[in-house]
Amino acid sequence: MTIEESDAPDRANHLRSPSVSALDEFTVYEIGDDVTKEVDPVEEKVLPMSTLVVVAETSQVKEHLDQNIDEFDFHEDGTFKVSNWSGKRFYSDYIKAGIEYKKKTNPDYDPKVVMLFESPSSSTNQSSFHNAGKFRFHDWPPPKQTKSKGILGPNRYASMNGPSYPVFLKDGGPPEGLMNHWKEAIPGFVEPSFVPKIDTEEDTAYAYLPVEQLKHHINDPDTHYHLAGKDAIHLMTQKTTKILPDTRHKRPCVVKTTHSMGSKGIFIINDDEDEKEFQQFLVDSGNPNYVVVDFVDIARNIACHFFMHPNGSIVWFGSNENHREPDGKFSSDSFLMMEHQDTLKEMQLPFVEEVVRYCRGMGFWGFCGVDVLFNSSGEGYLVDINPRVTGSCPALMALSQLQRAHGFTVGLFRRSGSINFFGTSKQLMSKVSKYNKENAGKSSVIIHSMWEVEDVDGTKPGFTKVNIGVYGNDLAECKAVLNTYAKPLKSQADEIDDFES
Repeated sequence: MTIEESDAPDRANHLRSPSVSALDEFTVYEIGDDVTKEVDPVEEKVLPMSTLVVVAETSQVKEHLDQNIDEFDFHEDGTFKVSNWSGKRFYSDYIKAGIEYKKKTNPDYDPKVVMLFESPSSSTNQSSFHNAGKFRFHDWPPPKQTKSKGILGPNRYASMNGPSYPVFLKDGGPPEGLMNHWKEAIPGFVEPSFVPKIDTEEDTAYAYLPVEQLKHHINDPDTHYHLAGKDAIHLMTQKTTKILPDTRHKRPCVVKTTHSMGSKGIFIINDDEDEKEFQQFLVDSGNPNYVVVDFVDIARNIACHFFMHPNGSIVWFGSNENHREPDGKFSSDSFLMMEHQDTLKEMQLPFVEEVVRYCRGMGFWGFCGVDVLFNSSGEGYLVDINPRVTGSCPALMALSQLQRAHGFTVGLFRRSGSINFFGTSKQLMSKVSKYNKENAGKSSVIIHSMWEVEDVDGTKPGFTKVNIGVYGNDLAECKAVLNTYAKPLKSQADEIDDFES
């Protein structure tokens, strides 16, 4: 038996923990040659809060545990503890860890979990999941067809799902060749499993968003729906844009439908013409709820991604930023820069802490992302909370793995619904494989998801929608490479609209 000091959390400006704690408050692992198992602590013993009991040679810990020990939280005292992702656990593994924690107080809690990464729609009943009543999401206008909605996003997240629970994919698995590509391109990739349906009686969904057709969710669906609303932000923090009484009180102002999908349902009202456009949207889309907030002159647009354990601790995946293009507009690409991660984390943690405390107070746990806008004076405004896995997180995770394997420091990720490779999926795979072999150790292209486009009648126009990233050590080079694989399809994008959030 050995006793080691664990990494203490940063306690600046937070409550300090007691100096001692009962041993039964700790999680103790017995590590053998073939198995690692949790064991009951010895009763009526006390140890300093900063100690960890390991029943093994310490060199065996990282080899046998499926997670870096820094990501375990061995106490629960109300402090805000944040640990960086170690690259050894993935989405379903974290959900399993949360369930195991909850089973300590409820041993009968043993859900049959399915990871559901496909979002529901309220604008069409042609999607896999249609929320027509209680949990309406404002994804207006409806897509002309919905097939890629069940492919692009769900497969992107499936690439980082891990083995603990299966992923729902309505086709039963990824597009042909994509799994092998992940194995070749993503260091440390762990193959997920898939199911083509969810049993509404037996299965419990870890859901991207609450789904009306499903009886069992990991999180209470009413709470989840509340947290997903733009009208909940002002209940979590004062570090956000000011709510205005109407669109005429102050201009410019920003109007947001409370449960928008992606960037839908957001309007900047500068004048009466903008007001007319917004009012027509309300008529066309069924008069959704909305909030009016003050306009912020944006200097920086930063998103972060994290996991909230039921005990209140946080696993931090990282941050990405949208940069301005030469024309002054923000790029839709996610810029991933490892050298900036510590700074971005420090900028966003004050906002994240308030979100986490609010979510925990409502009993919500799992993955989350927040968007913070900073003005030219450095003042930050929390403008969006996404209580789910978030769009650029798989790309950040991939870059983290590539940094560990090859020292890569930057990446550029593109996932807009109108972005395409002009060729078949097989041609795309072949071109990417060739590039990765020729640039091994210097640069890498990862196809996070793809769909060879089909018209509503099933015909294939000969191009492939992609969620794709390029990673390496030179951002300009990454962008040049990315532009050869992912281009806008302006003429046909409106005809084949995936409406992927």
